[in-house]
Amino acid sequence: MNTEITAAGAAAARNKKKMDDLTVVLCALTVVGVSATAATPFWPDAWGRAPSIGVVVLAAGLAVFTALHTLYWWRGLDEAAKEAHKWAWWWGGNLGFVVGGAAVVIAALAGVNLLPAAVPHTDAALIALGVAAAFAAQAVGYGVAWCGWWFARR
Repeated sequence: MNTEITAAGAAAARNKKKMDDLTVVLCALTVVGVSATAATPFWPDAWGRAPSIGVVVLAAGLAVFTALHTLYWWRGLDEAAKEAHKWAWWWGGNLGFVVGGAAVVIAALAGVNLLPAAVPHTDAALIALGVAAAFAAQAVGYGVAWCGWWFARR
């Protein structure tokens, strides 16, 4: 029993060290991202004005940091918490997507203006709204299902 506790403590310390190292790298990428202002090379003209290379480096760094942080966070969870998240994502995310998607379609067919007045009504804006609505609906469904999973088991 004592060996298991020691091994778990050592694993937690290694994860913390990795997260601390990742945080230092992210801070360095932030400095580069703010200071590098040259336009991104090889940017297609059809996509509009090119972002600065610093913004691209920062975005890529944030993506890697988020993925690695999630990996270390997931490894640190116990089996019950993992099951709660998996169950909530499957049921809550899917049901939230279906209900949210149906709500957006019904509102659009009813003639409700879903975009703010300041946003131009273009195809790109409507696609972005659809993606944001889908993500929001899945997140709300996930949150409700996660709370329900833990409430049912208390």
